[in-house]
Amino acid sequence: MLMKIIGGVLVIAATSMWGHAAAEREKNRYDQLQYLQKLLYMLRSEILYARSYLGEAFLQIGQRAKSPYQEWLLKLCMQMEEKREGAFAGMWEESIYDFLKDSGLPKKELLRLAAFGSQLGSADAEMQVKTLDLYLEELRLSMEELREEMRTKIRLCHCLGVMSGIFITVLLI
Repeated sequence: MLMKIIGGVLVIAATSMWGHAAAEREKNRYDQLQYLQKLLYMLRSEILYARSYLGEAFLQIGQRAKSPYQEWLLKLCMQMEEKREGAFAGMWEESIYDFLKDSGLPKKELLRLAAFGSQLGSADAEMQVKTLDLYLEELRLSMEELREEMRTKIRLCHCLGVMSGIFITVLLI
């Protein structure tokens, strides 16, 4: 009987940890969006106040960013300096899928970010700032939606973890 109790406690603990890990993944999505927002505000400041062109701005921000954003921005800077064949939009989109696909950003946001690059590279500094402002507003709205969903999903993950452990324990005993 003692073995069944210990086994039941271990099953409940394991499924509770699974629920906690799932909740952390949900929270990580929101944290990644916040960090992306911070980087884009830094890009806006570099363009608007430092009067940097995109390559310089990517270098400055990339040196301060954390992985995988650092690699993404530095690669963009390097590609722009090499004047690699093709449009900026192509470099932007390719680099997003190369470096940010496993970053924890929602897929919907990756698609929006890829589309944003086609507008960013073909404009003067004033239009780049306005394009950034528009994207940052869309990102803010997306973050609000995600934050509201996140609270519910985190609570659900925690409850499902514990409840599934209890259910499995009852089935086994």
